[in-house]
Amino acid sequence: MDEIALHPSFRLAAPGGFALGPREVHVWAVSLLGGASPWEGLLAASERERAAKFRFAEHQRRYQIGHGALRAILAGYLGTDPRAIEFAHGPRGKPHLAGAGPSFNLSHSGKLALIAVATAEIGVDLEKVRHLESLTPIARRHFSPAEFAALDALPEAARPLAFYRCWTRKEAYIKALGVGLAMPLDTFDVSLGEQPAFLACHDGRERPEEWALLDVSPGPEFVAAAALRVHEPTVRCFRLEMA
Repeated sequence: MDEIALHPSFRLAAPGGFALGPREVHVWAVSLLGGASPWEGLLAASERERAAKFRFAEHQRRYQIGHGALRAILAGYLGTDPRAIEFAHGPRGKPHLAGAGPSFNLSHSGKLALIAVATAEIGVDLEKVRHLESLTPIARRHFSPAEFAALDALPEAARPLAFYRCWTRKEAYIKALGVGLAMPLDTFDVSLGEQPAFLACHDGRERPEEWALLDVSPGPEFVAAAALRVHEPTVRCFRLEMA
């Protein structure tokens, strides 16, 4: 993955050979560069049909790589053929394994995807850091009052990173819950600083102390977070060795 700069904590690895402990999170970085041919043959018929519906070839190729890699990674934990994996979906569309096995979540941004795997329900969100002219309006609309006040109090140069930290932490949490846009982002508070934390839940649905928020940013151009209902999990990071 020489084309994409990653932190040294993401070590090169092939799927398989890694035991997933009950308090562990494994995060795989997958380059979406290069050809899709090593991966598209792993896809189910429904996935191939979905890929064919993408308007742009680039989006089709990235889908094929990301979902083929997901199958390869999960097959490594299950000890099975990637083509044999079957998926089901929750009430709001979150995918999960149809049979027994780990939980997982996939996120992609730009030319990189992250796949998080854990024994507990997991959510992950990845964002490539870009200049946003609409940063303040987006934060005012979606952040809680406490989060927006914390962002607004920062020096202007520090706001973009804080914005992306807040956004990915919030997205990771609602993806772990599997609720999608049904849960407004301003109903809970997360930290904006270097140390990720779930600070408050205003609708009484969850207890923040039961959750872990993790910074799993894979490289200097990206910000990423993972969320799961496990106390003090251990994180192992890999960059997928391409076929």
